[in-house]
Amino acid sequence: MEILHLPTELLLQVPQYLTNIEDFTNLSSCCRTFRRACSNISPNTILRLAVASSRVFFRPDPHFLIAATARQVSDWALLSNENTEALHQAFQGGIYTLLALCEDKAGLTMDDVRRLHASRFSLINPISDMIDRCAGPQWTFTPDFWEGGVSNPATIFLEPVRALFQIIIYGELFASTMQAFLEPKMPLPRFDQEFRMAFIKYCIPDSMCKSYTGVTVLKVGPYVKDDIEPMLDQASDQVGLDYLLTCRTWRESWAKVRLEIGPDFDDVPRQMMWESAVQTQGLEGLEMLRPGGLERWRSRLELMRKNIENLPIESRPKECRYGLSGRFYCWESPDMAAEITVTIAPYWGEI
Repeated sequence: MEILHLPTELLLQVPQYLTNIEDFTNLSSCCRTFRRACSNISPNTILRLAVASSRVFFRPDPHFLIAATARQVSDWALLSNENTEALHQAFQGGIYTLLALCEDKAGLTMDDVRRLHASRFSLINPISDMIDRCAGPQWTFTPDFWEGGVSNPATIFLEPVRALFQIIIYGELFASTMQAFLEPKMPLPRFDQEFRMAFIKYCIPDSMCKSYTGVTVLKVGPYVKDDIEPMLDQASDQVGLDYLLTCRTWRESWAKVRLEIGPDFDDVPRQMMWESAVQTQGLEGLEMLRPGGLERWRSRLELMRKNIENLPIESRPKECRYGLSGRFYCWESPDMAAEITVTIAPYWGEI
C-alpha cells in the first residue's frame, strides 16, 4: 500500500515523528495530502522540531527560541505559585534548562517562524550592529581606542548578538511585570526583583557574579562546570551588558524615543520606571529604535507615560538595597541595568 493511501487519521500523525523543522518543511511541500496533514500540527510539535534544528536555523542557540517563547512561559508561570517555582528552578539550571521548559510549555506556528526570521533582517541584524559599534568588537577596533578614540574605553568582552537576545529575553519574560506596576489598581500578578535577578544570575552567567550580603549565588546550573555550560572563567556577559546598558550611545538612542512622547520626569522613581518601561518590551519593542518604527508604538507609549505620571507616591517602585553599606540597589519594578549592577557588585570591589 502506498503511503498516501493510508487512512487520514494515520497521515495526520506522521509530522509528530519527524526529526527536525527541515524535515517538516520538506514534507509539507512534497504534495497536497501531506501539506494538509502538516497544517494540523500542534504549535508545541513545531517548537520541538525547531529546537532540534536550533543550532542550524535558529541561532544564537538557544537564545533565539527562548526569546520566541519566553512570553508564553512567563504568562504560564504567573498562573500559579507552582508554575512560578518551576520557572525559577529552570532559571537556576541555566539557559538550556530554560529552553527545555519553553519546549515543554510553549509553542510556535509556522507564521511565527516566518515572522521571527523576517525580524532577523529588520530588527536583529541592525540593532546588534549598533551594539557591536558601541560595546562590541567593532568598538574595540576603533582607531586610538585608549587615546581618545572612544569616550569611555574599557576592557570588556561582549558578543553583540547574544547580548541583544539576553536583553530581548528579559523583556519578554518581564514585560507583564512592568505592566502590573503601570496599573497598580489592577490585581495583576508579577515577579519580584529576586526572581528577576535569578534569571540574570543563572541564565547570563558571569565569573563576577558571586554571593555577598543580600545576594546568594548557588553552585548550580552554569556555576557547576560540566560539558553543557561554558566555563565560568570565560564568561563575562553580565559585565559586558552592564557596560552596554549604561553607555552613552545606548542611553541616548532610547532617550530619543522617550522624548518623542514627552519630557522626562523630575523624580527618580518615575523617571527610572519610564526609562525601563520603554526598554522592557521584548523583540517587537526594538522597532522603536528603527527609522519609522516609533509610530506603531506611539499610542502605547503615551499610555505608559500617562500611567507613570499619574502614579500616586505610595504606588511608585521602591529601592531594594544590597551589600553591607547598601551601596548597590535596584527597584521593585523591572530594571535590567540596575539588577545587573547588583548581581555583579563584587566586580566593583566594595560590597
